[in-house]
Amino acid sequence: GTKGLDVTENATFWFGCNVLRHGDIIRACIDMLRLVGIEPAPVGGPDYCCGSIKNNNPLAADGMAKRTVEKMNAKKNARLIAWCPSCYSQMNDIMSNGYRTEFDMDFLVEVLHERRDQLKQHFVNAIPMTVLVHRHVGFEEKVPVNRMVPDLLSLIPGMVVVEDDYRAPGYMCNALAAVPQAMNAMLDRTRELVREHKVDAIVTVFHQCYRDLCGLETQGLCDVFNYIQLLSRSLGIERPDDYKAWKHAGAGASSVIGEQRIEFMGGTDIYEKLVLPELLKLPGTGRSK
Repeated sequence: GTKGLDVTENATFWFGCNVLRHGDIIRACIDMLRLVGIEPAPVGGPDYCCGSIKNNNPLAADGMAKRTVEKMNAKKNARLIAWCPSCYSQMNDIMSNGYRTEFDMDFLVEVLHERRDQLKQHFVNAIPMTVLVHRHVGFEEKVPVNRMVPDLLSLIPGMVVVEDDYRAPGYMCNALAAVPQAMNAMLDRTRELVREHKVDAIVTVFHQCYRDLCGLETQGLCDVFNYIQLLSRSLGIERPDDYKAWKHAGAGASSVIGEQRIEFMGGTDIYEKLVLPELLKLPGTGRSK
């Protein structure tokens, strides 16, 4: 557990809108922040939406931005730690230019990297694994995640991070969704790198990429993780990865998810129209399994 730790700072931890898919990752992030001396006040969901999903509707996006900034300011924390790259970009590029922010914002990777010596003290499990970090070109201009994430993974006892110069286009995989040829080229190159370097796993920086690449595991290529999941495993605070279980279940995912959680998603119709097609999609084929 993380009780009894010395907390030196309070911060708002903004986890965005992905809690229903990635509760294990979000809870692990909270635990890690406490391990490095930060007490996080978690906020997210529709009430704290960054508005990026409404960028084609400026009026709606503006209303969301104003509400979210006001709520963040009301927290009275000097520091905001963002987990989602879309939220971070939206706040950094748009929201903070339109409305006065009363906090400084960091990306989660920056915070963990800044306090990596503290984090390292808590590693209890070795992970003898060779991994390939899945990196993109875009977000690097905002935060040097392509260097920071491998630095963090390299601290895990037994872990080897392969060196490779390939960077996928865009700032994360879902930016490629509208260009199938680019997505397929990225997936083909990723498969080549896995075989070339003989890695045990692909490790993603972003949770959106994790969802897109998780299907490579169901196809039998290699394991796929988000970097937070491996850090938390070494820290001894690993939790079940619900999303991966859903992905492996495929058409039978509803029985794994359960009725209550499907209701939280918006009901059976929303699940069948939005969530199930995502779970059934095979990477690089455009087909469902």
